[in-house]
Amino acid sequence: MVSYFTIDATGEVTNFQKEISNMMHGFGDNPNPNAATVLLVENIVLQQLRSMLQEAFNYSNMRGGKAISNYDVIYLMRKNTLKLKRLYEYQIKLDKIDKNRSALTTDTDPIMPGIMLEDEKDPTVKKRRTHIAVIKELDESDEVSEIKLDVIDYLRKVRAAKITESMTFEKYEAYHKARCSSFRSGAGLCRGFNKLEKWINPNKDLIITVQALEVLCFLAYETVAEIVDAVFLIRQDAKKKSGDPFSKFEGGHFCNPVSLNNAVYIKSGYEGVPAITVAEVREALRRHFNPRVGMNGLFYRNMSNDLPVRYIAI
Repeated sequence: MVSYFTIDATGEVTNFQKEISNMMHGFGDNPNPNAATVLLVENIVLQQLRSMLQEAFNYSNMRGGKAISNYDVIYLMRKNTLKLKRLYEYQIKLDKIDKNRSALTTDTDPIMPGIMLEDEKDPTVKKRRTHIAVIKELDESDEVSEIKLDVIDYLRKVRAAKITESMTFEKYEAYHKARCSSFRSGAGLCRGFNKLEKWINPNKDLIITVQALEVLCFLAYETVAEIVDAVFLIRQDAKKKSGDPFSKFEGGHFCNPVSLNNAVYIKSGYEGVPAITVAEVREALRRHFNPRVGMNGLFYRNMSNDLPVRYIAI
């Protein structure tokens, strides 16, 4: 398998295999994920991010922007209100724990070229366009604010709670560190996106604002999560027996929010869970990108089948 690691002008190799391995563990995979699977997931995430960047760059050019801003990336998400809601809450959480976010340099170009807002006439004043402001602008019908429960996020939390039921302190500490993994680099609250930018834009061909990188970081994390979720749906589907409609709900592969005793695909003592394989990830991709799955399929997304590119996280 070919690795799509990035080599910049200085010859430095950039990859996120360690971080992705921890994320997969945090989402419920074996504590020691399959190395080939981690490499495949890394390749998928990198290709997805670079495709998003190219499309966001086209939007930036159309609106006359000098750089790819968070508006251009969030615009790609405009049809998925659930992900917009999750990004909305993601910024609220970051604002609570990181007091230095207001000092970040952001894109100040007006959305419509030739139109300047009142507070943009003074060159010394820079308007900070937050993700929340962009989401509110794109959500003209207030669909995002109407979402009260994120079912997917809820099931992930139930899964994590079930996994940690009978953990020792040492195992819980390792699992907690895995859950804290992300595509941000550095330590503490001052973590930045230098490594992520080197990974997706090694030659500095594109100008990307810090806020745009923050949204891309969020989407990269969601891509890994969606792949892991899809694999467990495949395992659940594989448990079905002919003539027994409830067979797939047996054992530890199904996450049922009603019955917490059978709440997760993982039973207590999660070390015995088999690591996600390359074949399972490829099957998840096949179902996601196959337009014949239809509206009743497990991996259907509310998108037109005529679109040339589908993003796993959107």
